[in-house]
Amino acid sequence: MFSSSTNRSWKQFPLQELVDSVCGPLKSRLSEHAIQTFLDVPSDQMITADPELLRRAVRNLVLNAVDAMPDGGSLFITSAAGPNATELEVADTGATLSDEQRREAFELVPSSQRGGAGWGLAVVLRIAELHGGTVTVANCPEGGAAFTLRIPRVAAMEAAA
Repeated sequence: MFSSSTNRSWKQFPLQELVDSVCGPLKSRLSEHAIQTFLDVPSDQMITADPELLRRAVRNLVLNAVDAMPDGGSLFITSAAGPNATELEVADTGATLSDEQRREAFELVPSSQRGGAGWGLAVVLRIAELHGGTVTVANCPEGGAAFTLRIPRVAAMEAAA
C-alpha cells in the first residue's frame, strides 16, 4: 500500500479546495444514486498535508458513503480546525454499523456491507497515520455512519519543515 518511506509532498492549502476537487468529479455519480451532498468546509480553513494522499483518503471516504446508500440519501462533509488538529468528517444516512463492523472497519478484510474488498478504509487509515493522525468511525444518531479524519497541526508542521 504505502511504505513509511513514501515521499510525501507537504503543502499548506485550503481544505475546501481539496473537498471540491473530490466531490466535483463525483457529482454525476452522486446524482445517479440520488444522494444529496451538503458541504460545510470553511473557504479560509487551511491544512498542512500531502494534498494527493489526503485527496485519496477523502475520495475513499466519499465512495464508501456512496456504497452505503444504494437507494439514495444524504452525504455530509464538515470540517473543524482546533488548536491541535483539523478534523474532516464524512457522514452518510445509510445503514448504521454494528459494533463488529466499526471494530473491523479499517482492516484489510472483505466488506459485506460496503460491497468492496476492504482496501478503501484501510488506505484511509494508513494515510491518516502517515500524517500523524487518526481516523475514527461512529454511528450517527439519526442513522448512518460518520468517519472522522483527524490531522494534527504539530505533526504536519514538523513534517513540512
